[in-house]
Amino acid sequence: MELVSTIGKYLVVGAKLTASILSIVWDTAKSGQTLPAATVVLCMQLVCELVLGLGMTQGISMDDVSQKLWYMLLSFNICINIAGYALLILLYRHSIRVIFNRKLPKLFVDSTASGGGDDFPFLKSFHVHLALLRPLEVLFRYATANFRVLPDVLVLGEVRCGTTTLCQHISELPGCHTPFCLWKHPELDHKETFYFAGHYLGYMSPDKYRMCFPLKITKWFYRKVLNRPFFTFDGSAQYLTSPTAPFLISKVYADAGLEPPVMIACVRDPVSQAVSWWRYENNAMAWGESMGLDEWNTDLRLTRAPLRILDALSPNFREKFGGMYETKKAEKVVEAISRTGYKIPDEMISWPGGQLSGIGRNGMFFTNITRYENEFQSKFRTKKRYITVLPLEDISSKHSLQCSLHFAFLPKANLVGVVPLPQLATVKIQRSSTDVSIDVPDEEEERIAIIKRNIHRNRGSALGDASKEPTEEDIDVLAEFFARDVAELEKMCKRSFSNWCRPSKLSSLSSR
Repeated sequence: MELVSTIGKYLVVGAKLTASILSIVWDTAKSGQTLPAATVVLCMQLVCELVLGLGMTQGISMDDVSQKLWYMLLSFNICINIAGYALLILLYRHSIRVIFNRKLPKLFVDSTASGGGDDFPFLKSFHVHLALLRPLEVLFRYATANFRVLPDVLVLGEVRCGTTTLCQHISELPGCHTPFCLWKHPELDHKETFYFAGHYLGYMSPDKYRMCFPLKITKWFYRKVLNRPFFTFDGSAQYLTSPTAPFLISKVYADAGLEPPVMIACVRDPVSQAVSWWRYENNAMAWGESMGLDEWNTDLRLTRAPLRILDALSPNFREKFGGMYETKKAEKVVEAISRTGYKIPDEMISWPGGQLSGIGRNGMFFTNITRYENEFQSKFRTKKRYITVLPLEDISSKHSLQCSLHFAFLPKANLVGVVPLPQLATVKIQRSSTDVSIDVPDEEEERIAIIKRNIHRNRGSALGDASKEPTEEDIDVLAEFFARDVAELEKMCKRSFSNWCRPSKLSSLSSR
């Protein structure tokens, strides 16, 4: 009797789980996700197979050709679903454990014994990943990687520095083909590949980087048949701080026998960047908790995240991962993974120590840009500068942005003319007075208002926990921390960033 009761209980649990999963699959299929749509089609095929099987018992049958075609399609869809869900589960586990830095939620909890709650704690986070991840597309692109092109433009970062706005502008240029992103998210799709950030199960083989970009035949068709421009880009904002990305990216182009791409580094006041990233990541952690991801993966990283922004700058926190950011250490890591299929260690994804370890490192723009310059100059044996520095103030002005992109694109033959030089400002003398005014394009007139709003297409929200908001004293410490790097960046760019926060000038960032 006890055995029958146990079997009955498992059957009920299985039925509830099946119903929940089918509901999730149907919901995500309606949003246009390929794998869930293939699952819905498979369910329909199986129902048809059942109906046809019953029909055959009544003497109804298909001809041989139709029957072979039917079973070929059914077998193909079964294989697609098996491969797709196998990769989805691997990506889901990798995302939870490494990217979110959480422990995997339990598959089943007896709600009657635990006093309520979800029977299947993993379903919330699995639903989100099923709605966002694209496993079938990843498999197809991986298989066809050798037939694809490399990007002509790389927006290296930095995070929270206007890269989304810049990439949106680039995507609207004539001939632009946007990159593939494994995340179907409005702020990431058609912008970031996340390839060298380790999101593809940690594999970063330079040979497979092409998987994220269009086919070579598409490039040929646009240029030779349609006689139209063609170029593509990658706007992964985490590359600039990544200790390993410079070595891997330079290897991609050197091995392909190609000149380096146009590389752009977006910068802003490092203090406001740090505050913006602090808010963004704390809100992202809250999002993870809303999916039921409550326990930190302490086997991989620290026990808990910093509670205040200055905790992320403390020696105790920085020394845990500081060695991994050193150039020589990163070079050795790349050398080591080249012998193991380019699988990067989990502790170095997306950055060593996790996203909050970027506080105090993301804003070291001069240091990070110099790492890239040194690596590319060494790899390609030149002394030319490869990176165009683009301050947020210039991104906020369409006129300044077009000027910057025009000159950045000039060295690449296939990009010449893609961004025409905008109309120059002209001096206009008023006849009725001695006043001299500058007549600039209409969009330039909106620049002051735009900068005052500190416009960000991907704006960060204020923290839900007000106790974590940086104080004015925190701001001054951050300004002091970045002061030397800012001075070096000003020398490199031969311009003064006078509106950036300085140690002697406390500024409230509550409006940013």
